[in-house]
Amino acid sequence: MSKQYRILGVIISLAIGLAILPIKLTSEDLHSGNLFLAARTIRYTFTAGILAFLLHLYLNRTIFAARWIMVEYILRIIVIALIICLTSIVVDAIFNKFVKESSFTIAKEDLNWYLVILRCLLVSTVQFFVVFYLQLVEESQRRRLEIEKLNRSQLEANLSNLKEQMNPHFLFNTLNTLSAITNDVKVKDYVSEIANVYRYMLIHNKLNLVLLESELSFINSYLYIIKTRFGNSLNINIRIDESILPTKIPPLSLQLLLENAIKHNVASLDSPLAIDVYNDSENIIVSNSLLPKKTNYHSTGVGLNNLLNRYQLLFKQDIIIEQNTAVFSVKLPIIKS
Repeated sequence: MSKQYRILGVIISLAIGLAILPIKLTSEDLHSGNLFLAARTIRYTFTAGILAFLLHLYLNRTIFAARWIMVEYILRIIVIALIICLTSIVVDAIFNKFVKESSFTIAKEDLNWYLVILRCLLVSTVQFFVVFYLQLVEESQRRRLEIEKLNRSQLEANLSNLKEQMNPHFLFNTLNTLSAITNDVKVKDYVSEIANVYRYMLIHNKLNLVLLESELSFINSYLYIIKTRFGNSLNINIRIDESILPTKIPPLSLQLLLENAIKHNVASLDSPLAIDVYNDSENIIVSNSLLPKKTNYHSTGVGLNNLLNRYQLLFKQDIIIEQNTAVFSVKLPIIKS
């Protein structure tokens, strides 16, 4: 819990302690003045209210299984009530050892065990709900911030793609015209795959998740275009188990990794760039042979950072980036619904 909520909790604790543990003053007590009030406040308000707040704050960091959660909460309230009860008795005993004035001693009714335990249970119960409420407020704020961060990340991705796209209607009309005026089968196939790529980007890019099967179908169209350009300079091998095809993945994730591999490495007939897309039991892995281009080009890392942020926000998981002298690889966690 953040510092501001801890401070607020302490203030509320003091207020609750004063409210539910009233100090009963007699005419003789009034002659004791503020010292008497301070003594009783220290003994009850501090030891009961503050201690109960801090203990609930500490214990509420962990939660047991959902089916036992109510039992756990009740046990916490009882245990903390016993702790603050014993602590109050110890503090009172120490106080009475040094203060002999009868005006400052505990009234007889306060020594009633039932009354003492009842007060401690009441303090513990109220403080439990105070801590629970403050944690709910903090969690709500944290989720709002995560949603805003995800929206910003998605907006940046959309803007980036929009900058690279032509007007979709003009583009598809042009592709249809080109396909109609040519008799070359290869050209028709190339145009068809381009249309598939842009259609996928326009439809799915606004979504947070897509089926891995749909993403791989898109990748096949994307790779057809890339292979047409690079030919045998690229050696791309995709081996994905059918069992994970129904799982979901952020759209364009695989395309981004393939594009990065091609952009940052040399691909030639003498030294073909090898790219492997496969999976193990936990991850989808995209790896490529490391043949860095000898240019002054400096990568900003925006693409990988964007992908990392999306996995953290959507799944609370990190992608794993590994590199050695020969291979660069990125592992995307398999998300099983």
